[in-house]
Amino acid sequence: MSVAPRRPAVLGSRSSVLSRNPNRGLQPAASVKPQPRPEGRGSVPLRTKNLSPVVASGALDALPRLWRPEWRAAALIADRRVLRLHGPSILRRLARCAPVVRVFSFPPGERSKTREMKAALEDRLLRARLGRDTCVVALGGGVALDLAGFVAATYLRGVPSIYVPTTLLAQIDAAVGGKTGVDVPGGKNLVGAFHFPAAVLIDPRFLRTLPPVEWRCGLAEMVKHAVIGDARLFAVLERSALRLRRPHALDADLLLAALRVKLEVVRRDPFEAGLRAVLNFGHTIAHALESASGHRVPHGLAVAVGMVVEADVAVARGILARAARDRLVALHGRLGLPTFDPTPFARLAPFLAVDKKNRAGALHVALPGALGTAIRARRDWTGPVSLAELRTAWNRRASSGGSAAGVPA
Repeated sequence: MSVAPRRPAVLGSRSSVLSRNPNRGLQPAASVKPQPRPEGRGSVPLRTKNLSPVVASGALDALPRLWRPEWRAAALIADRRVLRLHGPSILRRLARCAPVVRVFSFPPGERSKTREMKAALEDRLLRARLGRDTCVVALGGGVALDLAGFVAATYLRGVPSIYVPTTLLAQIDAAVGGKTGVDVPGGKNLVGAFHFPAAVLIDPRFLRTLPPVEWRCGLAEMVKHAVIGDARLFAVLERSALRLRRPHALDADLLLAALRVKLEVVRRDPFEAGLRAVLNFGHTIAHALESASGHRVPHGLAVAVGMVVEADVAVARGILARAARDRLVALHGRLGLPTFDPTPFARLAPFLAVDKKNRAGALHVALPGALGTAIRARRDWTGPVSLAELRTAWNRRASSGGSAAGVPA
């Protein structure tokens, strides 16, 4: 993909000139603001996390300016499909950054996000004799970022990384959370680490190459962000839904609005000590569905189903107004997102038992209240929910009709 030179901007800044102060990470040079103290484990050294992604057409042009002189080698990690589409563009820029550039590819898809694939990539980096002066450059969607980020977190006990997300879901969610990990037979994302990238480069033009299903996956995460943190974004999505069903018909303002929700939560709770659990709305059901289906259902569509089922539980408990739930279901329909899946609930149950939010052996779910308000709650970001409640909501939703996960809309 060819990109024209253009000065990128830092999200939320008043300046497009970037500072490279190693103690503050990536910040607008003309307006460096102190970061708020995160909740949970105390303050986090700012050099270990980047919460100001570069968002622009031509964001890759910032790469040479952001590259640190101590990084003598670049390890580009991407799946084979993404490498064919976008590899030449980023490799041209990496060649100007580091004297040593190595490429490591893997088969596309969630089935590559395993301990075995991580070990294989690490072995290849070791055979290439890459040292601690290496920066891992993760290119692709959520699978690539999670996998390559986990490699960076553990290779030689940790090396820096840069993320270049190429899917809508990754650009508004996976790239800016600092979470890395792999799937295991017991469930999704159960082994991993927090490892914040040194920089995140988001170019909306990458989205032009997305298949329709990946587009819909990103829209689902955008809806989730609106439900938990931005009622105005939810209303805009309602008004724009039919247009947004066409792949790539996304205004930059919508992308930025969704991204701001994620950034606000991560700034306040980088290590998921409390508040950050609200980002898991829809994910309790979603992760179980992905695992139970053998990843037949992609992550974003599983989240779409999970949001509706968990909203049904919230309505049954009197936490969420029925009218708000109905708006969510209607928005799903207009965006072409699924509201149920035919997988029997009994196949989800074993994976629900090992969900990361569970406490003291009890299921905990991030149930929504009023639209757009969850991130402003002071506590009770998740609560205990019985398996029977989830089963009832799952079965009722399956019998109510609508669009099933994986069915083209």
